[in-house]
Amino acid sequence: MNLPDWIRILQVAFGIGLIIFVHEMGHFLAARWCGVRVDVFSLGFGPKLLSFERGDTTYQLAAVPFGGYVRMAGELPDGSGRPPAHDELSAKSVPQRFLIYSGGVLMNMLFALVMFPIALSSGVSSAIPIVTTVPGSPAWHARIPDGSRVVSANGKEIWDWPHIPTEVAIGGSDTVELELLLPGASEPSTVVLQPERNESVGVYMVGLGRAVDPSLEFQVRAGGAAERAGLREGDVLVGVEGGLVGFRPEQQYRDALREGPVDLIVRRGSETLSLHIDPDRPESTKTPVFGIRPIESLIGDLRSSSSPVQMGLRVDDRIETIYGRAVSSRSDIFHAINEGHGPLAITILRDGKTLELLGPDLDQQGRVAFLNDLALAQDNDGTGILVMPYTGAEEAGLLSGDRVLALSGTSVASWDDIQLAAQNAVQLGRPLVFSVARGSETLDIEAVPLPPPVLDYGCDLKQARYTYRTHGLIPSMKAGALASWRFLSEAWLTLQKMFQSEVSTKNLGGIITIGQVSYHWSAMGWTKLLFFLCMVSVNLAFLNVLPIPVLDGGHLFFLLVEGIKGSPVSERTLGYSQVVGIVLILSLMVYVTYNDVLRLVTS
Repeated sequence: MNLPDWIRILQVAFGIGLIIFVHEMGHFLAARWCGVRVDVFSLGFGPKLLSFERGDTTYQLAAVPFGGYVRMAGELPDGSGRPPAHDELSAKSVPQRFLIYSGGVLMNMLFALVMFPIALSSGVSSAIPIVTTVPGSPAWHARIPDGSRVVSANGKEIWDWPHIPTEVAIGGSDTVELELLLPGASEPSTVVLQPERNESVGVYMVGLGRAVDPSLEFQVRAGGAAERAGLREGDVLVGVEGGLVGFRPEQQYRDALREGPVDLIVRRGSETLSLHIDPDRPESTKTPVFGIRPIESLIGDLRSSSSPVQMGLRVDDRIETIYGRAVSSRSDIFHAINEGHGPLAITILRDGKTLELLGPDLDQQGRVAFLNDLALAQDNDGTGILVMPYTGAEEAGLLSGDRVLALSGTSVASWDDIQLAAQNAVQLGRPLVFSVARGSETLDIEAVPLPPPVLDYGCDLKQARYTYRTHGLIPSMKAGALASWRFLSEAWLTLQKMFQSEVSTKNLGGIITIGQVSYHWSAMGWTKLLFFLCMVSVNLAFLNVLPIPVLDGGHLFFLLVEGIKGSPVSERTLGYSQVVGIVLILSLMVYVTYNDVLRLVTS
């Protein structure tokens, strides 16, 4: 780990510690202002690591960094029945205790209201909200052009790309109104989309992805395969040798990366260069796999009133051939249509029957439009396979388009059967004999699972980023207040949608996720880290004001009850509620830590 990594880790540790300190300092200052003696001021829980005493208070740093606490004199009943001393918490009035227990929340909000304007006026590195659409999604059906910029969502300004999926998710199943600046347009237009739930992530989405920087400039890692091939930082992508004619350069680039080596056409100043990049393949430590996946020639969706629909294609048709050329993947289909001649000829499998469809003789623009109107999907009901490069399946001689009949003598009828047999073989460390149909032949091929390759090109297209900055004291304070309110309302709406089962609880994160995001954002400058810490501070304030026993909100709730009925709740009620609160909080901590660990494993 190099020095900058250590500096970032220290920045993150200091930042998270600062948020905890600010919260506990709020309780401490409110208690001292109301004349309550503070016995312990602790950052962290459990055994103390460092401590010192000043006056009546022990200040300590504890071993478990999941928060902190301020222990006040008379905070918990001792059962003696004696009247409280004048400097004990229980001797103070309801308004005074209310102030003390809300001190942490108030300080967290004050921190955000002060620091948000500082970060925003200094400039926060942000992702330009330029989007691409996911085929088959609501945004794709609405024909939102790739490269469009989202100006607002449901009336809220969008100045950083993550605002888009957040605004859609907290709206749940409600429609979302987007204000878009389309490529080449000078005035924004409006589109209303109906989100669809994505079960894999547990939120509603509209199918907007993040686009690369419109400049199409490369960022190149020193010493990587791209640099050795001659690619330089700032070179501009023009296209790919053998790429799909008529498609945008970035589409050609992404398509080519699937196959291994890539031949780039780039512009450097006034020069146009051709560069062959053979990716590095460092030793993989991943779990062995055979390196196959289902064929991708199934039509998953179609745009209405499109040329594929007019030709007679339907959802769930499986494309077999195009211009007589067998196809099994998205790339096959795109290249077959792009390189064919004459009226479009497609053979499909529909309800077990083979049909031949004839379409018009499309020009290049028409072919691109035809392909863009198709949303292709994996054929999980069949046994056709695609073979990944540099894998055990490829080394064994399996080919994309092979149809698996049996695995080590056991017949298979769907991709689920293939996947189950492959997983069992990997777990047992055994090879599999693939009995496959290839054309008119039936072949038996033994394959051994291998760790999947890591293809490292040492380059990528730059992300669309800019610096969001406010100017002047008043605009910065206004923007800071709006940001604080935005994150508070998002936290409340997220909680609502979780209770309504429209946002999955698996999206909750704990200290590990906070640390990871903090570390990632710290690489974008101190203002980005400060902005994130303000977000954490606002969310900590929201969490603590919830009426859960043990949390500040639980204490505030009981004080409201005391203020209404004129006397405190019974010690028995308070005791039972504290136990319930502890169980809830510990359960939540275990659950979010489980989510954190699961994200680490799956990533």
